[in-house]
Amino acid sequence: MRDEGKRGIKIKRSFLPFSLYPLAFILFACACASIKLDVIQVGPWFAPRDWREVEVFTSRGDTRVPWGGIAILHSERVSVGIAAERLEKLKFRARKKAAELGADGVIITLGEASAGPQMGVYQEPEIYLSALAIKYVTAVSTPSSK
Repeated sequence: MRDEGKRGIKIKRSFLPFSLYPLAFILFACACASIKLDVIQVGPWFAPRDWREVEVFTSRGDTRVPWGGIAILHSERVSVGIAAERLEKLKFRARKKAAELGADGVIITLGEASAGPQMGVYQEPEIYLSALAIKYVTAVSTPSSK
């Protein structure tokens, strides 16, 4: 579509109406705001299960039965100032990801990245989530003693 401008110059209108620009910006901002959760396979993966069936532990000592690790889950660093809400979302995402891998449980820990001046630039303290997706061992065989 073309409009007549001053002095008969034809001006081409923009393809997108101005009302769609804010929507495009919001979608772009939401895509950038999600925190990435890396998955490293360390054992066999199993059939997915419901995330509510995956037990959450804070240490290896909390587990009750023998288990084996099937995946390490690791998040990117999050500033401590905004960490509370984002960490809860990360814990939930780690539990859901462990369920997708067929884990029976997930051991979730938080790590802290060093803060302070580094090469003349002050960095705020940051924390990250590290988790181990585990599968319970159903049949444990021990070698017979001689």
